[in-house]
Amino acid sequence: MAEKELIVYVNGEFKPQSQATISVFDRAISYGDGVFDTLVAKNGYVFKIDEHLERLFCSAKAVKIEIQKTRAEIKNLIVQAIRRNALRDCYVKIVVTRGVAWIPLMSSKEEPATTLIIFVSRPVGVVSEEKIRKGAKLLSTTIKRTHPESLDPRIKSVNYQANVLMRREAVEGGADEAVSYGFDGYVAEGGGDNIWLVKKKVLMTPGHGVLEGITRETVLEIAKQLGYTAITANLNRFDLYQADELFLSSTAGGIIPVIEVDRRTIGSGTPGPITKQVQESYIEMLEKGIHGTPVYE
Repeated sequence: MAEKELIVYVNGEFKPQSQATISVFDRAISYGDGVFDTLVAKNGYVFKIDEHLERLFCSAKAVKIEIQKTRAEIKNLIVQAIRRNALRDCYVKIVVTRGVAWIPLMSSKEEPATTLIIFVSRPVGVVSEEKIRKGAKLLSTTIKRTHPESLDPRIKSVNYQANVLMRREAVEGGADEAVSYGFDGYVAEGGGDNIWLVKKKVLMTPGHGVLEGITRETVLEIAKQLGYTAITANLNRFDLYQADELFLSSTAGGIIPVIEVDRRTIGSGTPGPITKQVQESYIEMLEKGIHGTPVYE
C-alpha cells in the first residue's frame, strides 16, 4: 500500500506533495538563487527552532533576499506543517528563493516576490542506523568548498553542487561521507556535516571556512556540560589520522561516529567513549524537548 502523501507549504498554501509546485522560471532553478535551512523534530518537539530561523534570516540578508514573513509567522507555519502531517519525529526543510523572474537573465532588475517552501518528511539520515552505531568511513575529496570570498560558508545557499559532488566522490570511493578542505589546506567539513576530532579528551572542530552548524553549537554546549574542553582549531589531514576519536554533527545525521579516514583506522576502530557520551546527550536533548518547541500542546 502506498504511503499517504505528505502535505507541503508553498507560497501561502498547504498542498499534497504531488500538487506542490513552483514555476520553472523561479530563480532557484535557473541560478541556484536562494537560501534554506533544515530542522529536526523528535517526540513532538522541534529542536532549536529560533536558532535555525535566525540563521535562515542571516543567510537571506547576506544575499539580499527579503523574506516576506516574520520569524513568528514562519515558526507557526513549521508547526502547522508538522501537525498536518501528523508526525512526531521528522525532518523539516525551509527554502526561500528570490522568486520568479519572467525575464530569464541573471542580471534582471526585476524584484520578484520571494518563494517560500516548507516541507517535512519522515526522519532521514546521512548514513544508515548501523553506521551510527558502528561508525562511518570518510574519504578526503579532491573538490574544495566554494572560496569564502566568493560565497561565505555561513550562508546556507541552495546551490550545493560542490557538496553533492564531494559526497558522490566519497560514496563512489567506498566511503560514507567526504572530508573537504579549504583553499588554505585545512580541514573544512564533511559533505554536509561539521567535523569533530577528539585528542587527549579535548574536542576540536574547524573554526573558519565552515557552516556554523546548530548541531555543532549544541556539541559545544554538551561538551561543557560533560566537563570536557571544546575548542575551534586549524586542523589538517595528519590531525585527522592521529585522532583518538572522530565524529560528524549535523541536523539530518545527528552525531555520527567515524572509524576510518582515507583507509586509516581512527583510534580503536570503534566509536569512542566521548563520542558515545556526546551522542547519548544529544539524543536525550531531542527526546526530552530540551531547547524544543512543542508541536502538540
